[in-house]
Amino acid sequence: MEFNNSGMATSASRVLAIIGFVALIIIGMYGSVRVAQAVPGFVNNMAAAIVSITSIFVPANETIAVSLPGYTVQHDTPVPVAFEHTNKNVNGTYTFRYSCVEGVSISTVSGDGSVVQIGCNQPYAFQPFNSSITVTPMTGTTRFADTEVFVSFTPEGTGTATVSGSAVMTIENTKLSATNLTPGGTETPTTPTTPTTPTTPAAPVTPKPQPPRTTVVVPQQRVSDPNGFVDLTARVIEIGVIDSTGAFTASTTPNRTSRIAVRYAVENIGTKTSKEFTFSAVLPTYPPYTYFSTPQVPLGPGDRIEFTIGFDSFELDNTGDFIVNVDPTGSVNEKDKVNNIIKYPITIVK
Repeated sequence: MEFNNSGMATSASRVLAIIGFVALIIIGMYGSVRVAQAVPGFVNNMAAAIVSITSIFVPANETIAVSLPGYTVQHDTPVPVAFEHTNKNVNGTYTFRYSCVEGVSISTVSGDGSVVQIGCNQPYAFQPFNSSITVTPMTGTTRFADTEVFVSFTPEGTGTATVSGSAVMTIENTKLSATNLTPGGTETPTTPTTPTTPTTPAAPVTPKPQPPRTTVVVPQQRVSDPNGFVDLTARVIEIGVIDSTGAFTASTTPNRTSRIAVRYAVENIGTKTSKEFTFSAVLPTYPPYTYFSTPQVPLGPGDRIEFTIGFDSFELDNTGDFIVNVDPTGSVNEKDKVNNIIKYPITIVK
């Protein structure tokens, strides 16, 4: 019997190649297991770093103007707080709040007829009736007290107001003097004034109706200038957390067990409408993660888009940088590119 040495060599080579290939697969699988063991939760962290993001478009001339029925309102008397919301482009909810002033409190009647005490600087969600909310203001320290009242609008799907208006409410309590009262409820004595020479009484004047007291914000009707310039810029609005329902709550001390969130805006501060653009966001996660956006709508002068981005698996040392880069590819011709990138440090609580 003759043996073909050349054939035997070829067969041996094929067998050795197959054995080597199988060995490489085994080594690779073993190495993958060892890497996963050396970096606990690596795969889970990669999945957790996937972000959730929402956005809302805010046109440049969207405003809320708040008005009151007069320069003064009466203590313990219901008063309508009216508002006009111009250039509203989405559905949402309204809230009322007022600034904290000693002795001032405000209440309203809810839909079920019960009286609700509204805490100062605490947003109270309400259903407008004829674009207004009726409240009952009270003051118990001076005859006149000023507080600023606000009406704010929060678009659906977001947890933060995007536009608000305000007016100063002067509350008059005719049962009190213009001087402060002592804790016992008596008037603080005043220094007697020097008598003056009597004058002829003036003829009585019929009081005129008080005009509405209104804080009006006139929209800037900014029209795109074809010969102007585009200038996209980014800024961080606030840091907070997102709950299981997707609602955002501002917080200066988010913790590791929460889903961290950043609210930021991209705005066109130029004089010409931009083209579509994209942005990237580097998140302080472990392992690092970069979010790349889809194309965004063009922004007219003064228009902005507000984003809320949430993420898990924060940096191991509890401190990291949130970085946004608007138009990273440089496809938009702009006057200034320096303000396209922001770097915002975030620190969380263990």
